[in-house]
Amino acid sequence: MSVEARMRAVWEAEQALERRTLQADTRERALHEAEQALHARDETEAQLREANEQLVVATVSAQAMTEVAELATAQMSFMAEHDFLTGLPNRALLTDRLAQSIAHAQRHGTRVALMYIDLDHFKHINDSLGHAVGDQLLQSVARRLLGCVRGSDTVSRQGGDEFVVLLELRGPEAAAHTAEKLIKALAEPHLIGEHRLHVTSSIGISLFPDDADDVETVVRNADTAMYHAKRNGRNTYQVFTQDMNVSAVARQMVTQSLHHALEHDEFVLHYQPKVNLQTGRITGAEALVRMQPVNQPLVQPGSFVTIAEDSGLILPIGSWVLREACRQMVQWRSAGLTLGQIAVNVSAVEFRGKDFLAGVQAILKETGLDPALLELELTESGLIHDTEMTTSVLNALKRLGIQIAVDDFGTGYSSLSYLRRFPIDTLKIDKSFIQTIAPLDDNAIVSAVIGLGVSLKQRVVAEGIETEAQLSFLKNHRCAEGQGFFFSQPLGAGAFAELL
Repeated sequence: MSVEARMRAVWEAEQALERRTLQADTRERALHEAEQALHARDETEAQLREANEQLVVATVSAQAMTEVAELATAQMSFMAEHDFLTGLPNRALLTDRLAQSIAHAQRHGTRVALMYIDLDHFKHINDSLGHAVGDQLLQSVARRLLGCVRGSDTVSRQGGDEFVVLLELRGPEAAAHTAEKLIKALAEPHLIGEHRLHVTSSIGISLFPDDADDVETVVRNADTAMYHAKRNGRNTYQVFTQDMNVSAVARQMVTQSLHHALEHDEFVLHYQPKVNLQTGRITGAEALVRMQPVNQPLVQPGSFVTIAEDSGLILPIGSWVLREACRQMVQWRSAGLTLGQIAVNVSAVEFRGKDFLAGVQAILKETGLDPALLELELTESGLIHDTEMTTSVLNALKRLGIQIAVDDFGTGYSSLSYLRRFPIDTLKIDKSFIQTIAPLDDNAIVSAVIGLGVSLKQRVVAEGIETEAQLSFLKNHRCAEGQGFFFSQPLGAGAFAELL
């Protein structure tokens, strides 16, 4: 082979090798690119999976948030229409249901009964046992009420110790039957922790269409009837009558007059002397409040005291009476007039007030009256509720030097146990017993009360003495003191000073 042929063969071999090398590089690059593409696909799939997982999580979270929002909305809606303590429908929801019930009754010719329920003396429980116990009692009352009505009826809490029951019924007698059932159920003992609590209720009933034809009037009439139930002794029910509206208007006018009298200083005190029955000497005076509107006749307490107690106005009125009586006593003594004690009536509402004792102390300090010259008169009914609290307050008053009298004795509980337990100085025999004294009668009740007071070393004062025969009997039976028209009518401060 020629040299030229050999060189060509070498060149061709080199070319073939170069082509094979190039092909190998191309395959290697293709393989690398395929690997990179595969890796990129894996990364994309991983990203897609991660994105999908995040989307699922986001979807679940969104659903959960939606459910939470819906639950919160439902809870807010429930809270807006229900009482927080008892879970019962509140005033707003009751008003809506009452409107629906009235519309239904109009279409079907049926009746609607609304019962306004107020717990009697519930405040005593809060004051003596605390609001926690009071709240549990309200919850117990709510359960009792629900247990006495149908599922289609509505039991609502209006606030405080007031509840309302809404019934759809055929006849008015069904409402009275339900009221009796509720009163009986609520009167059963409530076991609250270690306490066995008794509570009664006063119920007012208003019927649609008998008593009213709209929501507002039905509610107002039931409330009016409830107050009549309270005035008739509590623990009972009253069905609304139109006569009650007249009474309600009159009460409202008296309430407005009381507000006006407080704001414009239209109360005055008259003083009735207390007399030693053996010597005839004036030993003290009872301060009696009157209302004296400008250019109008004097208004006696019988016309406004009960309304003042029901409305709570007795608290500022009582504070004014005590302050004015103490101030007047100091003035009389400064003028050289001798008077043993000044007696001031204290209502049960005042006595059970949380600031009563502090108020008495403040007035004594303000007026400068010696506490030994002050006698506070309380009724039997005002003393027997919550005997522990009563004993504590009476003992505190006695430590100050104040005298304690039981007013209208014999008309309330007349319990020997409280006469011994409480630090009482004076028993005042109610005038209703004095007026029954007759020459040919043994007058056993008056004799017994006088004997009881003497045996307990308590001073006995007879109220309402009007005749010589009454005076003679009381003197013969060792009654210490008395007061009444036989000696003097209640007098203004000036006239009483002249009497002294």
